[in-house]
Amino acid sequence: MDDAKTLIIILHFGSIEDTLACLDSLRRSVVSPFDVFVVNNGPDKAVESILKASHPDVIYHNAGLETGFAAGNNIGLRFSLERGYRYSLLLNNDTIAEQDFLQPLTQIMEKDQSIALAGPAMYFCNHKEQLWSCGGWIRRWSGHVGGITDLGQLRSDVADVDYLPGACILVRNSALGKIGLMSEEYFLAYEEADWAIQTRRARFRVVACAKSVLLHKGGVSSRFTPELTYNSFRNRFLFFRRQFRVPLSWFLTVCVLASGLRKNSLARRLCWRAFKDHIKYRHIRRSHLDAVRVEMKDERT
Repeated sequence: MDDAKTLIIILHFGSIEDTLACLDSLRRSVVSPFDVFVVNNGPDKAVESILKASHPDVIYHNAGLETGFAAGNNIGLRFSLERGYRYSLLLNNDTIAEQDFLQPLTQIMEKDQSIALAGPAMYFCNHKEQLWSCGGWIRRWSGHVGGITDLGQLRSDVADVDYLPGACILVRNSALGKIGLMSEEYFLAYEEADWAIQTRRARFRVVACAKSVLLHKGGVSSRFTPELTYNSFRNRFLFFRRQFRVPLSWFLTVCVLASGLRKNSLARRLCWRAFKDHIKYRHIRRSHLDAVRVEMKDERT
C-alpha cells in the first residue's frame, strides 16, 4: 500500500478499451496517491494480462459472470479493509478523469467525520456541459430512483442527497463496521440506493460534491433491453422487501405489479416473470437475466 490511503475499485465488464481508458485517465489526472483493484466480472480471462501490460501495479481479481455489481464491489471493499486503506472508491470502468476529482472528495471527508459516502458531479463524456448526475433521489413508496441532473437542485457545493449512483462513490472504510457492505441480493441497480439508506440509518451522511468533476460515458452498461426491464421490476420488489415490513412491503409490491400489468404486452410479461422469480429466488443472478434475454431473442427469430 505504501503511502496510498485510497483503494480505487473498478469492476471490469464489457469493453477492455473502456477499462484501459479509465486507468490511463486516473494516472494522468489524479494527484493523490492511490492503488487500483480491478474485479473482472466478465468472461474474458485474458483481461489480467492485457491490463498488466500497461498497468503492472494493478491488483487483479477474477470474480466470474455470476458476480453482480454489489458482490464485485464487496470483494474490493473487503480487500481494502483488510489492507488498512482509509478510503475506498467505487468507480465504473466507463468513467474518465480529466481533473483530480478524488482530492475534493477526500478533503470533505477529512473535514467532516460524519460523512461516510461522497460522490462527484458526473458529466457526459460526449457532452461535457451536460450533467449526468450529482447524487440522486429515492421515492421509497414507489421504489423509483433517479439522478439529480441540475446543480440548482443542490443547496450547496457539498449537499446531502438520498443516494449516490454506483458509477463513483467514495467510502469511509471506518464507517463500514456500522453500515455494512452492499446487499448482494441485488445483481445490478438499486444496491447503492439501499446502501445509502443503511448509511443514514447508521447516522452517517451521504453527500454529493459539485466541485469534484468526473466524466461518464453513460449508457455503456445500461442500455434499454428486455432483461434490464425485468431486472428493474425485480429490484423494486426486492427493495420493498428490504425496506418495509410485511404487510406494507407486500402491499407496495402488489401496487407495482398491478401498474406493470397495465403496460404494453412485453413489459407486462416481463413484470409478471419478475414477480414470479421474486417469489421463487431471494437473490438476482446473471443467469436470470440471461434467460430472459435468450427467451426474448428466440421469440423474435
